[in-house]
Amino acid sequence: MESTEQEQDISFEELAASKPTEIQSLAPDYIFLNEGAVGLSATARCILDELRDWHKKTEKHGSKSIHPSYLLTLDKLSDLLNKYRNLSEQAKSPPSIDLALRQLVDYEKKGKNKSAYIYPFLVRNGAKIQARIAIASPQKETKTDVNPYRAACFEFSEEMIDLILQNRAKKPKLPDEDSPGAFLLHKNKAGKNWLFPKLASLEAEFSTLLKKGFQPYSYIPMTDFLRDFLTYANKKNYVMKILPDYHIILDDLQLNPDGSYVNQPEVIAHYRCQVDALEKFAIPYLKELSERAGYGLFGTRIIEFEQTHIQMVEPGRKQNSEKVKALISLINDYPFDRETDELGKKVSETCRLSIQIISRLMEEKEKLSQRKEESVFKSLKLKILHKISENTLEEQTLYRFSPEQKLKSSGLSDETRYPSLIEELKKEISDQYGMKVIEKPDQTSEIYAVDPGYMAAVLHKLSSLATKNVAYQKELEIAKEINASLSNPKHPGLNAKLKAEHIVKLQQGIQTMEQLEVEKQRSREFAKKFNLPMGMLGFVASMILFLIASVHFKTTGILFVGIPVSLFLGLMIAFHFRDKEKSDILSGGSSSSSFGSGFKGEYGAMSSSNSYETGEDSEDERYQSSKGETPKEKK
Repeated sequence: MESTEQEQDISFEELAASKPTEIQSLAPDYIFLNEGAVGLSATARCILDELRDWHKKTEKHGSKSIHPSYLLTLDKLSDLLNKYRNLSEQAKSPPSIDLALRQLVDYEKKGKNKSAYIYPFLVRNGAKIQARIAIASPQKETKTDVNPYRAACFEFSEEMIDLILQNRAKKPKLPDEDSPGAFLLHKNKAGKNWLFPKLASLEAEFSTLLKKGFQPYSYIPMTDFLRDFLTYANKKNYVMKILPDYHIILDDLQLNPDGSYVNQPEVIAHYRCQVDALEKFAIPYLKELSERAGYGLFGTRIIEFEQTHIQMVEPGRKQNSEKVKALISLINDYPFDRETDELGKKVSETCRLSIQIISRLMEEKEKLSQRKEESVFKSLKLKILHKISENTLEEQTLYRFSPEQKLKSSGLSDETRYPSLIEELKKEISDQYGMKVIEKPDQTSEIYAVDPGYMAAVLHKLSSLATKNVAYQKELEIAKEINASLSNPKHPGLNAKLKAEHIVKLQQGIQTMEQLEVEKQRSREFAKKFNLPMGMLGFVASMILFLIASVHFKTTGILFVGIPVSLFLGLMIAFHFRDKEKSDILSGGSSSSSFGSGFKGEYGAMSSSNSYETGEDSEDERYQSSKGETPKEKK
């Protein structure tokens, strides 16, 4: 940061006056054919010749569309001018090229009669991102609209802009702890220390990147690019507006487990820089102006301010809110309207601008708690979405969770916001995954979610687990419901992450397991009609009695009669005890039988696979009771 020229080069006034407009919606902006090269230096005329030839070459190669790689860039200009023998070495020097470029873009009259158009585009060079400066001037028509060139260059740069702003949102630039506002204070043209508050803006930060693309030539303000950049950044919600020409990055508020910030929020960093710079700028000038005007009482106020808020302040309290309010009050109370010379007016303008920025930063600082909650919820959503995908891939089961419990454990204590947050979470999940919501009697809910790309594998795994452990039957039924909802109409991502032949094998496996389950069900139905163990017990007991009688009476006739009688008796006993538990019958006694019947009723209600409103199963109990097929075993 060097001088007022550096701030003027950014053209903050033009940025503040402009309204955000999409490139496609811009009014035509023309470059004009300068046939006689009127008012142009020899260097400028040679540059125009090169531009005309360059455009002709690209057209000969059949390139009808505009692409930045087809345009002449500033870094090639020096080599191209070296072939002109009629140009002196002085005419090829950077100062002469600077003058020529400013003539071509009509810099003095802000481009009203420009012969060429300059616009940057961003490229990656290894790990760094650099700006290349493109120059366009086809010279085919009397006037040419530059917006197609502007749009092509900016669209090419969008990926790099995304990368820069996303990285900045994660890794904010931290100010110097001892003197955070030092980079805003520089010498002005008169050699005095001066405050340039807008140098902290994102506009100034991007201008620094563009300036490097102009080297070794002087920087020409890229106001069009900065306008397009701000329009794009606002649309993508990358930035926060402080003033029309002062934006800051909208950073990701990353939190530690104790709720503190991992990195200092961008708003706080800007606030500290601006307050520190204003104090170091305003106090010396207020002293100078008050002494010159003979304001003794005001001088006393300055001394009191320094004693209270600078000399006696505790470490870590250098920019506390009381001090900032006192500083702003001190500046506002100074009678700048009585100042007659240029110095007093400029000090007043600079202080007012700085206070305006600080006031907006203070407003945004108050909103940090709300942004903090939003950041926590955003992080929670991403974790849940990632967990659904991870669980589907690794476990091949449904991911089950209680949204209320997730919100509470994340630190979001305002339960009045839970319904709206849960609805937003459901929408995020349903947009990407298959989902089933189970409402509970206690007004809470339970969500089952799955990545539809592996739906067939999940159904196969749950079918296998359900045959070994009835605890999985409920989850299998929910998975089937989710699959049905994804199938009608068919979700584009349904089984998209599985190979076609693998899907067929999985479906065949599911059908086989379902057939086995049907056979088991038939066996269970038969067991309900006849208690086979009790029937056998009755048959054997009866046969023993007939055998004893046969031996006692020494006749085999009794034995032959006993066989059909025992069979009939066994059948009657099996039928009589069909609805009773085997354990109850074996234990005997009327009291135990009564207890067993009552236990059966309760257990039946608890284990019903059709009831989705039962309490949440214990994960440990569920997985200990059955050794499900792990991904490694499956492989």
